[in-house]
Amino acid sequence: MKWKTKLVLNRDNMMYKLGVLSYKRKFCTLLIFGCLGFTTYTIDFTGYIKEWNEKISHFRSPRQIQADKKTFNNFEDNKYAMAQSAERLLGIPFVNIDTSNPYIPKQRIVHLDLKGAPPTLGFLKKFFLMIRNMGATGILLEYEDMFPYYGVLKPIRARNAYTSKDIGSILNYAEESNLMVIPLIQTFGHVEFALKHKEFEKLREVPASPQALCPNRNGTLEFVMEIVKQVMELHPNSDYLHIGCDEVFQMGECEICRSQLHENLFLNHIKKISTSIHQKYPNLQLIIWDDMLRHLSQQAMIEMKLGDLIEPMVWVYAEDIYHFVAPQIWEKYAIVFKTAWTASAFKGAFGETLYVPEARRHLENNLRWMEVMAQQGKLFKLGFNGIVLTGWQRYDHFAVLCEILPASIPSLALNLVTVTNGFFNLSLKTKLLSSLSCPQGNSRNIQFINLDSDPHLWEKLGRCMFPGSPVFRLMYRVHMIETEVIEYVQITTRQKGWLTAYNVRRNYSLPLRVDELTGGLPRVYHSMISVAKSAVDSMLGIFDNYTIAEWIEQRLYPYIIELEKIQNDSVTLKSIQNWPSRPLSIMKDLKRFGIVL
Repeated sequence: MKWKTKLVLNRDNMMYKLGVLSYKRKFCTLLIFGCLGFTTYTIDFTGYIKEWNEKISHFRSPRQIQADKKTFNNFEDNKYAMAQSAERLLGIPFVNIDTSNPYIPKQRIVHLDLKGAPPTLGFLKKFFLMIRNMGATGILLEYEDMFPYYGVLKPIRARNAYTSKDIGSILNYAEESNLMVIPLIQTFGHVEFALKHKEFEKLREVPASPQALCPNRNGTLEFVMEIVKQVMELHPNSDYLHIGCDEVFQMGECEICRSQLHENLFLNHIKKISTSIHQKYPNLQLIIWDDMLRHLSQQAMIEMKLGDLIEPMVWVYAEDIYHFVAPQIWEKYAIVFKTAWTASAFKGAFGETLYVPEARRHLENNLRWMEVMAQQGKLFKLGFNGIVLTGWQRYDHFAVLCEILPASIPSLALNLVTVTNGFFNLSLKTKLLSSLSCPQGNSRNIQFINLDSDPHLWEKLGRCMFPGSPVFRLMYRVHMIETEVIEYVQITTRQKGWLTAYNVRRNYSLPLRVDELTGGLPRVYHSMISVAKSAVDSMLGIFDNYTIAEWIEQRLYPYIIELEKIQNDSVTLKSIQNWPSRPLSIMKDLKRFGIVL
């Protein structure tokens, strides 16, 4: 039995070997023919290439050359069209920028407007590191009343102002993130934070308005120089000081100034201020906003030697930059000044009461600046020094808060990445998303943003985890509940006919209908209260209690009060059991308008 098994095994083993041998022979045969075929193909292909090269070298006609060029141009056009298509898919505004050789500003400065919603030190530390990773090279600190003024200036200091120790920490955080710091002070217009106080009202240009300083009053120069002294004491290493001077709305109106030309008033004040600062700080370079210079004569600025005193910062926040600063103004500036700065915006430019910026408009503004800087920088002997991305927090000292900083970080990231690279397209997807700590997800997903359908970036960047991201997400909830409340109030008190101002004033309505109209009121009301509580939770650690309370009072409280009024009015209307016959009495207040019936 064992022998038979062994025989079978030996037979099977032999058959196996024969099969393997046959397989190997077939394989070798195929391999040989394959190699021969490949060699033949290679020889033929080499000959073909040689023949083609000979044709190119000796037999290409001008028509063939032209056809080849057309084919190449069509290929390039197709590539360009594909790039255009991708940008349209992302909602990126079209601006004529050469992405192969873009203009990139030397300095990319982020502006912090501290006169509203000043951030905590802990948040600023994280913020500085984040913007450095996005491409920022510095910060422009506009202190206004948040600076720890002392002595004669103590009255202008806000009750929640930073301390001297706080300023030191802010500067240390900036240094750790390798960010230069430029302090900004106001020395002509927008001095409301100081001139509103009794101690300094005598320096006003217009007695009833604290908007601007009178350049000719006794004490004005001393007041400005005291501000400069105190600010520079805490910024001894700063190479630049921005002295404001924008939007001097009230000039030449007081009894001292009204006989002088506005041009002379402005230039003389700038010269007096800048000369005094340079005498004390000879190595300090001064910057001013440019808007008041745009309509001044070139000759007057040259005679004043303005180019030796200051550098202009040309600011336009709209999309059409040349509409506000025409080519002839650039030519004038290039003759007067060796260099200049520019200023775009990432928030605080398109509405005094907005609570989240429209990123698409800000992106177009910054892209337009890249185009303009590439064109106009050649005019200046030293080119442009850089660009500042402004982020206004109030339109002036008395205005309400507009978009707060954490809610605007996606817009800042989009625009800072843009100016750091000189353009924005699909190739910067990873840079943008990683800078905001966003989940990358599917790397093949081309449409990582859509600025057309999602201009506030809530949909695409709502899951990112950057510092302050809970506040950004909160703004979407605010938007939704605000929309719902406005619609509810509109329908309840204006479109429907039982809870209008007339019904309430006359205590005249049908309780059944009032009940129907207020059926959804509790849900809407409690949703608004919930958002207000969430605002506190998301803003703690970023702002102080004063800022949180101010934001809630300005943004949510009016809706809460309006809903409570509807509730109270409905209770009153439903309490009426009997109603007078029509017609109701004529309203006596009509007589105030000359309507006597």
